[in-house]
Amino acid sequence: MKNVLVNLFAVVMHRLAAKHQVVALEQTISLLLKCYKKQPDKLFAMLIGFSKDSRWVLRYLSGRELGRFFTEKPEQVMEIWFRLASDEKLYVREGTAKGITYAGESNIKEVWQKWETAFSHNSEHVRQTASMTLVHFLDKHKEEINLLPIIELVKNETSSKVKVIVEKYIVPLIDQGDVTQEPILGYETTEEIPIPSRLIDQVVGQDHAVETIKIAARQKRSVLLIGEPGTGKSMLGQAITELLPVSNLEDVIVESSGSERNVPKIKTQPAGKAEAYIQQFENEARGSLITFRWMMGFVYVAVLFVAFFYYFTKDEPIFLLIGIVVIGLLYWVSKKMKTNPTVQIPKILVNHTNTKRAPFIDATGLHAGALLGDIRHDPYQSGGLEAMPHQLVEPGAIHQAHQGVLYIDEVSTLSLESQQFLLTAFQEKKLPITGRSPGSSGSMIRTEAVSTDFIMVLAGNVPDVDKIHPALRSRIHGYGYEIYTKTTMEDTEYNRYKLAQFVSQEIRKDGKIPHFTREAVKVIIGRAKEMSPRSNQLTTSFRDLGGLIRAAGDIAVQSEDRLVDKKHVQQALLKVKTLEEQILFEVDKSRLSTPYSQVGMVQTLIYDKGIAQVLNVSVTVQLSDIVEIKAPECLTNGDRINLEALLYQMGLYGKYYIQIDGESQIDVEGHKIWTNQKQSTKEVLLAILVNVFSIKHYISLPVNFAVCGDVDLMGTIRETSYFEMKLKAADRLAMTTIIAPLGNVTDDVPKGMEVMWVETVDDLEEIIVNHNKKMDIQV
Repeated sequence: MKNVLVNLFAVVMHRLAAKHQVVALEQTISLLLKCYKKQPDKLFAMLIGFSKDSRWVLRYLSGRELGRFFTEKPEQVMEIWFRLASDEKLYVREGTAKGITYAGESNIKEVWQKWETAFSHNSEHVRQTASMTLVHFLDKHKEEINLLPIIELVKNETSSKVKVIVEKYIVPLIDQGDVTQEPILGYETTEEIPIPSRLIDQVVGQDHAVETIKIAARQKRSVLLIGEPGTGKSMLGQAITELLPVSNLEDVIVESSGSERNVPKIKTQPAGKAEAYIQQFENEARGSLITFRWMMGFVYVAVLFVAFFYYFTKDEPIFLLIGIVVIGLLYWVSKKMKTNPTVQIPKILVNHTNTKRAPFIDATGLHAGALLGDIRHDPYQSGGLEAMPHQLVEPGAIHQAHQGVLYIDEVSTLSLESQQFLLTAFQEKKLPITGRSPGSSGSMIRTEAVSTDFIMVLAGNVPDVDKIHPALRSRIHGYGYEIYTKTTMEDTEYNRYKLAQFVSQEIRKDGKIPHFTREAVKVIIGRAKEMSPRSNQLTTSFRDLGGLIRAAGDIAVQSEDRLVDKKHVQQALLKVKTLEEQILFEVDKSRLSTPYSQVGMVQTLIYDKGIAQVLNVSVTVQLSDIVEIKAPECLTNGDRINLEALLYQMGLYGKYYIQIDGESQIDVEGHKIWTNQKQSTKEVLLAILVNVFSIKHYISLPVNFAVCGDVDLMGTIRETSYFEMKLKAADRLAMTTIIAPLGNVTDDVPKGMEVMWVETVDDLEEIIVNHNKKMDIQV
């Protein structure tokens, strides 16, 4: 009985396959598998018999379903797969590939171990089947198995059948960044450095963020990117689109709803099908218009014929006059009938005809209408000139980003109302389009809900976090990831190579400058180290570095040099200074020409608004039984408390009057150009203590003596940020002795400069007393 049933199913499946009735065939296969659901041994025996059958549909079924038994009988199943993979029928090979990938979902390593040899098999049919499975493995399991040797193998494939699969499906999936490659450390120019094809692999210095973005794209999670400008937030947001599938995109169409004029209907079509859908309506409208015009023309001719007939046969002019009047009335009536059928043609809101990847919509700075959708104002609202409501509908960025990425930088610029609507669209995954201008004629129009299922990527700086709507941030935190983009990365050989890769990327993006030599790249790396807020690390704020690269390239082009060399970068360093830096250098020249020193005054190195500079800090003391601080407003209450506590601990009572030259605006030729902010006041605390010790021991510090660093409540001198930049400023001002925190120890000290490393206030006092001797501190 069972054999009769199997044969019956086999005959039915064979006939359905011959007639290409796919749906009915799949239903029949499902029914057959259900019959043997509780009899796996008999099912396995049946599939083995199918693998040898002359009917291709049974061999297809065998290859596809044998994956169920791979764990129990791997050797036998793999033997059958290899035989079916060499089958002459393409459908059989496709079924075999499906069975292998199915088995790989639960046991990828064992499947790959036995199937890997298929890529070098003698049969091109087997290699073609293997390439089909590679498409799936690249997409789902590239991190679990070593695909690098196989990728190189299929790239060199000569079979036309295999090359079609490789070029169409495998090459777009090859992830050059994830394929382990040794950095080309011995490069001579940046032209030798390969650039990853995917944007996600071009991000430098944000490894943690890159991994999180990959997870977010795979799982369709939203992301909040917070960090300093130029750390790659926009690139990370754009990179998500390359990792998203494109297959489920939809075109969105709006059309008239008939009686409910102010509630236009929304319809969707598969991506690229909307234009054909609209074309059908246009053809119908064109046909209706032509039919109406032919009909009216026939009526006009008939009326004229009758009028002229009676005019000539009866010899009465009144009939001719009546005919002309009738034609005039018919013309007037036809105009009143509003027979323009084109007004009912639907309108395309979102068109993905030429879209090859998931959409990336940058909604930065958009007003509410552009972000959420709007209804255009119609100035002609009567007299037969008014537009149909559905023709006035305009989609918003949230609707265009459906099944893609909505990116909003500087999220704090969004109003709270817009953030609330954005939250609604994000939660409900749909939002109707309505008029958002109170005085507009479209304010009463509201469409049906339009899909807004997007991945939301919000970016901003640290101060922007407080301006994000709490509910919106909570939604992202609960259904996505919050990422802080780092400002520094370790100064390693690999990261230096990645910086060289960044230089190569910028050159290729610009397209107008030559490549850099190895020596020129070293200068760029040195600049990246100077710009880092932490000692012995490299900055990840690459926007300013990009400007330096382009400036050096422009200089090389002007000099008609084939490559950018070290000298070009050094010249560019002088040209890319900001306005504030240029003006500050003029101030520094006057500072050099008027040196002076006195007890209770020292120079401190600070970094503010991207510029390292020197301030004069002066302190005078009046004897008292308590500690009291009189200082400019730029010194915060927390700094005052720390300073008072330290002075109490050291028993240095008195009223301290502190003056910070430069805490107000810099005045150059009568123009005030900037004000130092409170963020730099912590860097003067150590200078104040130096002045206190100077007064205590009545020591006048030299003019070429400077200090930098911060001190905490326990008297520990803490590491200062942007130390390399401060050393450079000190060198520019001919400083020869610097007091700096032990945490900033570095070997990159300018020639002729001595740095005294201190760890506590006791070390600091000893240096002041013996300022001409170097402290012997173990590093």
